[in-house]
Amino acid sequence: MTAKTAKTSAQNYDIVIVGGGLVGASFCLAVAGIAQVYGLSIAILDAATIEDSTPTAAGSLDGRATALAYGSRNLLHSIGLWQHLAAHAQAIASIQVSDQGQPFKSDMQAQQMQHEALGYVIQNLAMGQVFVEQIKQRCSGFVDLISQAQVLSINNARQNSQLVYRRQSTAAPIQGAAPEPAQEITVTCQLIVMADGGRSQLRRQLGMHDEVKSYDQVALVANVELDQPHQGLACERFTASGPLALLPLLDHQHGDSSPYRAALVWTQPLERQQQLQQMSDVDLLQEIQQQVGYPMGEFLAIGDRQVYPLSLSVAQEQARQGLAVIGNAAHTLHPIAGQGFNLALRGSFALAEAILRACKLSIPLGDLNNLNQFVEVSQWDQNRVISASDKLMKLFSNRKMHYSMARQMGLLSMQQVPLLKRAFTRAAMGLDVPLAQVLPLPPMPATKMKPLLEPKSLPQAQA
Repeated sequence: MTAKTAKTSAQNYDIVIVGGGLVGASFCLAVAGIAQVYGLSIAILDAATIEDSTPTAAGSLDGRATALAYGSRNLLHSIGLWQHLAAHAQAIASIQVSDQGQPFKSDMQAQQMQHEALGYVIQNLAMGQVFVEQIKQRCSGFVDLISQAQVLSINNARQNSQLVYRRQSTAAPIQGAAPEPAQEITVTCQLIVMADGGRSQLRRQLGMHDEVKSYDQVALVANVELDQPHQGLACERFTASGPLALLPLLDHQHGDSSPYRAALVWTQPLERQQQLQQMSDVDLLQEIQQQVGYPMGEFLAIGDRQVYPLSLSVAQEQARQGLAVIGNAAHTLHPIAGQGFNLALRGSFALAEAILRACKLSIPLGDLNNLNQFVEVSQWDQNRVISASDKLMKLFSNRKMHYSMARQMGLLSMQQVPLLKRAFTRAAMGLDVPLAQVLPLPPMPATKMKPLLEPKSLPQAQA
C-alpha cells in the first residue's frame, strides 16, 4: 500500500500566538476585548498533545505554583478575569525576610499597606484551566485553539508574516489502512507573537539571539505539607548555601494528610543538583527544616520535586516587522524575587496596549515602529526587574563578612524606616508600574454562565 503524502492547506488570521502556556494564554485574554471590538481573528498554536495529557489535579501536593504580585492582580481585574481566579488564589498576608544566623529580619504586612493582600499564590494548573476556559467561553467566535501543532518555519520578511506548522491527523485510523498523513498548514497573519518558552528554538532559528549568564546554581521546586495553618505567611530565608522561599498555598483536604501546604523554591549550588534529585524525602525535609527553622511549623511531607539549573537570559531582539517575543522567550530570571511571571504578564499587556494603539491609528498590527514602542516600555520594565533580581542574588548568596553586614543593615533599615519599607513593599507588590490600558474581556454569553468544572482539552482546529 502506498504511503499517503502530507496534506497542505492555508489559513489566515490577524494574530497568531505560538505557545499556549500561561504567557500565550494571558496575552490572548489581554487582547481579547480589543479583538472583539475591532474584528480581529486569533489563533493559538501549541505543540502539546493536550488531549492525551493527564495533569496532576489542582490542589494536590504536586504541581508548580506562581506568586502573583498585587499589581498583576490589578491587571487581571482590569479585564474582568480576576473574579474567576480568586477562588484558586491564596492571599499573602505577610512576608518575613530573614538571614540565617543573623538577628535582624523584616516583616511586611498587607494590613500596613491597606490592601487585603501583598500578592497571591496560585497553582499553575488551576490558573491554566481558568485561562483556557475563559478563552473558550468568551472568545470562541474569534479565537482558534490549535493543539499538536509543530511550527516548522516563520517568515516575516514580507508585508504579512507567514508561518508553517505541521499537525498530525486526529481522525481514528481505519483498520488495515495506512495512517493519515500529517497536515502542513501555511498561516498568513499581520502579527506573530512568540510565547514558546525560554528554550525558544524558533527565536534562535530566526537569529534573534539572547545573552545568557549562568548563576552556577540550581533551583529545587516542590510543595510541602505543614503541621499547622500558615496564616498567609510567605518566608524568604537567606541561608549559607542559597536563598529559600516558602509561599502559602490554599488549604486542601487530601485523604488523611494535613490540609496545610506551602510551595518551596530553594536555590543551591550547581554541584548539588544530582544529590538533591536523589535525596530521600526524609533527609531533604530535615535539611530544609534546619535551614529555614519553624516560622511555618513543621514539614510533614514533600511532593514531586524539580531541580533545574538557573541562568539569566535576555533576548537582544524582541520585535521585528510582524513579529514580537514575550514571556520566557524574551527573558528568564533568577527566581529569588518571584518576579518572572509578573514581568511576563506586564509584557503581555504592554503588547496588547500596542495592538490597541495600532487599531486606533488604523496601522498594521505588525508595524515595526509601533512594536518598537512596546519594546521600549517592556525593556524599561525588564531592565529594572532584572537588575534588582541580579543584585539581590549576589547580595544574599555571598557569605563574606561585608556582604553579611550589608544584608543586616538593609533588613534593619527596612524595619526601622517606614518610608523605605513602604517603598520597598510597593515595589514588591508591583504597584510602582503603571497599568497598561487595554479593553475588558467580551461578556460571558448567557448560555455559558456556569462554574468552571474539570479541565477540558483544547478543541481541534478545522484544517
